[in-house]
Amino acid sequence: MRSALQRVRFTTTEYARMASILAGRRTELIDGGIVEMAPIGTAHLLVVTRLAVQLQALHAQARLLVQQPVIVAQFDEPQPDLVILREPLGRRKPRARDCLVVIEVSDSTYGTDTAIKLPAYLAAGVPEVWIVNISNHAEPVVEVWARGASQPTYARETVQVGGITVSLASVFDGLADLPDEED
Repeated sequence: MRSALQRVRFTTTEYARMASILAGRRTELIDGGIVEMAPIGTAHLLVVTRLAVQLQALHAQARLLVQQPVIVAQFDEPQPDLVILREPLGRRKPRARDCLVVIEVSDSTYGTDTAIKLPAYLAAGVPEVWIVNISNHAEPVVEVWARGASQPTYARETVQVGGITVSLASVFDGLADLPDEED
């Protein structure tokens, strides 16, 4: 007889089979556990949308994914905010090895994004991860993490990817003036 409770870990395959049960809920698979995602706030929505607009040339090449799942490991299938693929999207869910850059926009999720998701992406072979830290709306910054680096570089004005220069001034415009979100 077992005296301790045992946690059930789901694989990405099992998680995919649960789609009809989870329909309508924003979830992701983290370390085998199904996690309900935080609601999207106004600042988060604006930053993701503005980044997608600036990266639209990659979207036209079928290399930009917006809030779509990526299989990172057997027990991990997060939904990053943006993903830039090495090659156009094929006929299966993308995996970490298919990614050139993974972008997480972090407001209330900064701790989880940096402590759990970031190391998982880098360990799975993603060469570059951006943490777009908007937790302080008055001083937003992009932390650019490269595989093998122990510290990020910080971008406040521009950041480059795939031959595209992203103007952070237009991405972050007006965030400091946004009212706090209502519950």
